[in-house]
Amino acid sequence: MNLFQKPKFLSDMEMQRIHEASIYLLEHKGVVFRSPEAVELFSKRGGVKVNGEIVYISRELVESCLKTVPKSFKMEAVNPNKSVTIGTGHLTIHPAGGEVVLNECGGVRRAQTGIQDFINLQKIYQACENIDMTGYQPLSPSDVPMETRGLRCLYETMLYTDKPWLAPMDVGGTEDKRREIDMYRIVFGDEFVRNHYVTWSIVTPESPLVYNKMSCESIMEFAASGQPVALVSAPMSGITSPVHILGTIVQANTETLAGLCLAQCVNPGIPVLPSASLTYGNLTIASWECASPDTALMLGGAIQMYKDYYNLPARAQTGVTSSKCLDYQAGFETMQSLLLTALMDVDVTSQSAGSMENLLTISFEKTLIDDEVIARVRRIIQGIEVSDETLSVDIMMEVGHGENFLMHDSTLDHLYDGWQATISDWNLYDRWKEQEHPDIEKRAEARVQKIISEGKPILENETAMKLKKYLESYGLVL
Repeated sequence: MNLFQKPKFLSDMEMQRIHEASIYLLEHKGVVFRSPEAVELFSKRGGVKVNGEIVYISRELVESCLKTVPKSFKMEAVNPNKSVTIGTGHLTIHPAGGEVVLNECGGVRRAQTGIQDFINLQKIYQACENIDMTGYQPLSPSDVPMETRGLRCLYETMLYTDKPWLAPMDVGGTEDKRREIDMYRIVFGDEFVRNHYVTWSIVTPESPLVYNKMSCESIMEFAASGQPVALVSAPMSGITSPVHILGTIVQANTETLAGLCLAQCVNPGIPVLPSASLTYGNLTIASWECASPDTALMLGGAIQMYKDYYNLPARAQTGVTSSKCLDYQAGFETMQSLLLTALMDVDVTSQSAGSMENLLTISFEKTLIDDEVIARVRRIIQGIEVSDETLSVDIMMEVGHGENFLMHDSTLDHLYDGWQATISDWNLYDRWKEQEHPDIEKRAEARVQKIISEGKPILENETAMKLKKYLESYGLVL
């Protein structure tokens, strides 16, 4: 049993102050919702004051909506053995999203990515034991028209993986989101999708305090279809939020509560997954840093609010680096953010496999290396097993002074129990140097190529053909 003490960046009183500040902003400044339907929902069901596109959300509405949000929910996979439950202590890993450049082994950067690159990433996600979900948008294939890109990516995800499928970000509007959900219905069946959670919609407000038309439609369409909503408030300190860490946490919290209320007005009881995706605006060099210690503090504070104050499941943008290559910096920044958020008891992580250059670049090789990093973190948060057996007093009584434990029955019984590296090298120097690929990036590249060459479609052919016909009816060329 894991009994480690979670880090705490905020006291109970400080969390209360953040909540009260958010309520004040919601009631007195309001949040812009660029959707007449959303504003009308707030006015009719929420009973709150509106002024054009500005909605002034009351304390009473926030409190009533928080009561209806589930504390956990299950994400179904086409392979039931790979379904995951969010909010019960399991660290769930989902892919990167939003990257626009592919970093190839040796540092070659490629801005033009295609659908085959996307397919190859899905094969890698399927092969990685520590990546729990697939799909999403780790890159945007430039050889697929924008208007059909998201649906094509979802189709390829469904073909090559059997883990829970995340919907892509490249969709045009409400009609495309309906088609997305239709694709899940084709695979799982109407009744199953009606009564289970098979995906969620990633919704990012425009900081500060604006939900654009597409974000509003995403919340309303998915909530009305009975599918969860992930709210990714992503302010940058000093740029799209106050320069202070605490102020940025307050703003993200306010934006998250506003989106949560809209989802509950549409469908009370629909799961909402708030995400800690705050970043430090590095005004010294006019950039932003996803892997700085300041960002880590923002994430820690936001996670603490979602988990400890509101008792909600939480997602975090973590396992990230600003490094442009697979170097020492990439390693320590990835581990810094991933381990900290895991110790904070975060439920879901994003950007946790393969992301580089402040979320701008994706790497096949780093994806595979990060799979091991995640395994290391999972082993650490698993903690130390404490029992009469593991105390080992009887064993130490049996072994003589100055002798060893190598041939003791307990050692032989548990010889292979210890955690083992999958891509790191633990050999002595001579054996390490004799390897075909002593460099970790080259080792990862060799394994990546093997995964890609062996990866085949795994969705049932009849179901795949139904998906193909459905998409072709909307003009997709497959």
